[in-house]
Amino acid sequence: MDRERAAGIYVQYADTVTRAAWHYTGSLHTAQDCTEEAFLRLLEQEDMEEGRILPWLIRTAVNLAKDTLKAHEHSRTVPLEEADDLTTDDELTLEERAAMRAMLSLDGKYRLPLYLHLAQGYTIAETAGLIGKGINTTASLIRRGKKLLQKACEKEG
Repeated sequence: MDRERAAGIYVQYADTVTRAAWHYTGSLHTAQDCTEEAFLRLLEQEDMEEGRILPWLIRTAVNLAKDTLKAHEHSRTVPLEEADDLTTDDELTLEERAAMRAMLSLDGKYRLPLYLHLAQGYTIAETAGLIGKGINTTASLIRRGKKLLQKACEKEG
């Protein structure tokens, strides 16, 4: 892929890919590293259909995140200060910040499927493909994650 096209794709999708990797790793810095590596690998790809680029980038970044966690036995927590760094909107309401803290309190196995399904709008089948799990497993993770998220939101107020 040529660098100009990749640069445009980076501007368009880098934030989304970083957030997906962050939801898996719990670390903004690790997520950014995985995102950069995914985009470097995109440069090595031949022409790819426009509709397949974002799912491919998310899948690649998540796979890199998995490898990183295995290699470094990395903690899956993130300081709340880092959560604020992930937002580009300084006008977040208290409710939105509480929801973000509640999401951060969830185990990583629930955060990523919930983020992809609820925030990015992927179907359960698409989410399953992106996280490398079966459809029924993904549906269960989303269902359980929603219940846990609801409890966490109640604790946050």
